[in-house]
Amino acid sequence: MSDLPPQEVSGGGEPSADGATVRTELPADLTSARQARSAIRQALTGWGMSYLSTDAELLASELVANAAQHGDGTPIGLALRRHAEPGGQRGITCEVTDGSSAMPRRSEPGPDAEGGRGLAIVEALARPSGVRASQAGKTSWFTLALTDRAHRVARQIEHEPEAGA
Repeated sequence: MSDLPPQEVSGGGEPSADGATVRTELPADLTSARQARSAIRQALTGWGMSYLSTDAELLASELVANAAQHGDGTPIGLALRRHAEPGGQRGITCEVTDGSSAMPRRSEPGPDAEGGRGLAIVEALARPSGVRASQAGKTSWFTLALTDRAHRVARQIEHEPEAGA
């Protein structure tokens, strides 16, 4: 993961005035990943960007689970911002903030290991991604845009026959 920060997210605990940012606070426990997936799904559906939902939910879930497992027990911040990428592609940046100063490390888990693959998954699907330290802890983030992969998925969804048709 790189440590280059994305464009800063502004705003308080609610969607921004233009509806481009959604923020929520999650408990630092096992329910936080499920709550993050729900918040991501709702925001992307509302923005007409549901084609990014599968990848965004997976990546946010990984980062939030890491924050819950390795954080300091304080609530986890989740921020999702929509934006235009260079070339006009619509995209999102997701940020997960926890109170721990311990920086995440990518590991090489064995084939039977129960965990240790989250950062590799984030790096494989998101471009760019990273983590930045602050006085209050750290923020892990990723950016997703409407890529060729997302275009293929969106076209597949549009052309799938309806059940019973």
